[in-house]
Amino acid sequence: MGTTFDTASLEPASKRQQLNAPQDRSGTTRWRSIAVRLMFAAVAAASATQSVSAAGPGDDEIRIGNTMPYSGPASAYGVIGKTLSAYFDKVNAEGGINGRRIRFISYDDAYNPAKTVELVRKLVEQDRVLLMFGSVGGATSAAVRPYLNSSKVPQLFNASGPAMWDQPQEFPWTMGWQPNYQTEGRIYAQYLLENYPHGKIAVLYQDDAFGNDALKGLKDGLGTKIPIAALAPYKVTDPSIDPQIARLKASGADIFVNFTTPKFATIAIRRAAELGWRPVQLLEAASNSVAVLRPAGLENAEGVLSAGYYLEPDDPLTANDPAFREWSAFMDRYASSLSKSDGLTSYSYALARTMVEVLRRSGDDLSRENIMRQAATLKGLQVPMLIPGIAIDTSPSDHAPIEQMQMQRFTGGKWERFGPVRSGIDAGSVSESFKTIFQYGTAKRDLAVKLNTNTVSVMTGSFGSTYAQIGADLGSVLDNGESLRVLPVLGRGSAQAVVDILLLRGVDAGIVRKDTLAYLERKDFASSIRQQFVYVTKLFNEEMHVLAPRSIRSLKDLDGKTVVVDQPDSSTFVTAINVFERLGIKPHLVYSEPRLAIDLLRRSEVDAILAVEGKPSQWLSQIKDRDLHLVPVEYDKSLQTEYLPSKLTSEDYPNLIGSGAVVDTIAAEAILAAYHWPANNDRYRRLALLVESLFTKLPQLQKPPFHPKWKELSPRVPVDGWMRFEAAQEWLNRTYPTAAGAPATTVGVGSPRDANPPISRNDPLYREFLDWRANRQKANVNH
Repeated sequence: MGTTFDTASLEPASKRQQLNAPQDRSGTTRWRSIAVRLMFAAVAAASATQSVSAAGPGDDEIRIGNTMPYSGPASAYGVIGKTLSAYFDKVNAEGGINGRRIRFISYDDAYNPAKTVELVRKLVEQDRVLLMFGSVGGATSAAVRPYLNSSKVPQLFNASGPAMWDQPQEFPWTMGWQPNYQTEGRIYAQYLLENYPHGKIAVLYQDDAFGNDALKGLKDGLGTKIPIAALAPYKVTDPSIDPQIARLKASGADIFVNFTTPKFATIAIRRAAELGWRPVQLLEAASNSVAVLRPAGLENAEGVLSAGYYLEPDDPLTANDPAFREWSAFMDRYASSLSKSDGLTSYSYALARTMVEVLRRSGDDLSRENIMRQAATLKGLQVPMLIPGIAIDTSPSDHAPIEQMQMQRFTGGKWERFGPVRSGIDAGSVSESFKTIFQYGTAKRDLAVKLNTNTVSVMTGSFGSTYAQIGADLGSVLDNGESLRVLPVLGRGSAQAVVDILLLRGVDAGIVRKDTLAYLERKDFASSIRQQFVYVTKLFNEEMHVLAPRSIRSLKDLDGKTVVVDQPDSSTFVTAINVFERLGIKPHLVYSEPRLAIDLLRRSEVDAILAVEGKPSQWLSQIKDRDLHLVPVEYDKSLQTEYLPSKLTSEDYPNLIGSGAVVDTIAAEAILAAYHWPANNDRYRRLALLVESLFTKLPQLQKPPFHPKWKELSPRVPVDGWMRFEAAQEWLNRTYPTAAGAPATTVGVGSPRDANPPISRNDPLYREFLDWRANRQKANVNH
């Protein structure tokens, strides 16, 4: 065999149990925690003065390290290590990997983090393994993560589900494998929103990283669309959870979400039945084994819902699956001592197949850097024994290989899969601080300390952006000494500008994307936010630019791909999320300024760069690469309520678009927005000064050397869904009075005096409409 075991007993586990036992979360005793900290301190001190050399495999050997609880409180998980070892025996019997045999060195850490630290150091420094793979346990793997990353040793495909394995910026040498608990929570939220939108939820959860991760995913997925009526945490040391179940039942909830480990899952299901509480139940996948449900009473578990991602050996739907037959033959020949009814064997089989695929792709370059590079560039990988439709996708910015699951229902003593394979990717996730800000978005704010009498501060965008250039132009043209001073402030995009207008002292106005408020409302970051904002004028349109290799032919080709979308509080980020969600596209998002991500795109570490900017974009104009192009964006019906049709031409980007060619795209509207101050407020007075100066001096701004986007500004153009700033409307009423006897036209929300005079044929919006209509007619003729 190519396996070394450091354990006294390797008896096969007879029953399937969850991948993470209670001790994996918070059950470690105080002395063990202290021992881990002392052990790690010693390791860190040693690694600071002694570098760990690369494994340097021989001509016929690849050494892989692993720790596994073959003994101790989680010994049932030992079946994972045994199955991995058996699969590597199969690989070796068939010729190995590119002529090299795998030597799988697996030590028993007894689920003790202190022992894990000792054994992993031995594996790296004495056994000189190339990498660590498939180790079981959240606490145990976390204990060695800093050491492995500082030593630049790959810690691949940890066999546990905390979201912390997907932190490539901080721990680039660590990667998970299975769907993490937050992913699973978001998938349950999807299902509930679709099937029980008027339900009332109660949640029992383990008060540690496991339970809090799952609860976070559920909350993020639900927003506030379905109320969570009651939350009941418990500790793994609690002798009983009867009070928690009673409290959840008393809440009147008709949906019971059970984020528990097996022991407490059994108790919770049984106790709910004893109390006569029969809600819809969702059970965390880590506890959905029949071995867990049986002591709860199979009749009490009837109808319980959960989710899965790999084929269960006893699932009748798998009997005719070629992958299942291949797994069964493997078990008969190489793992006959293990029980085929144990689902962990199919889990481990798929896990081992993933590792072997990475090794094969590495070829003869078995450096640790290349191993990690191959592991972080898996695209659409189909692995036998995963549920059909579930694929593995990774990138240097995405260390969560599996983010899909399928719902299943416990019926007649077994699990039955149903419905589509669901993605748990949260494309719109942003920092907790960003969400926290908007919890206060509707609250009354105290007036900030008044600044200079006639000074107006305008929040723009990042350095070099269209917003920043527009702000600089405002300062240059409108600044008039004592009567009006305009201070443009560099910002971080549309969403941050909304925050700054609401909360930052001294900010009077800002450049905001029209779709931002709708995004914040839809994501439940803020409610009633529209009543707090007004717009002075629409400024210009910003075109969507999608730069990608020529293999990406449409926006839909980015489904599941890795896409750069600027920072998570930027204008591009907001519009990207809006567009992707409307089109049903779920990419992996990378947060980086587009101009800084070009090298990532050229190295294929990302699949596309998306930027929503006024054309021509300065950084895009400098791109000269035959392998890259601008991807067309179809003006889909789902986009037409919020965006405009537009086009990119060879005049805009001669290095990317051939002479006379056109690339269709969409455009978002940038507006000058402000807080909805009452008319008797001094901030209102200062904004009125800005309006008078801007509208009067617009002809000057629309001439060189100022930004060409000024030519698109027409003060009379309304912005749907926004209230017009009253002083701006008064200026328009004075300058463009309605015809005698004609009623004033209402525009936007809550602005009854908002007149909308006929638009001149010389206005940019009218010219843009004529161009769009001509292209549309031409397209209809060609088709």
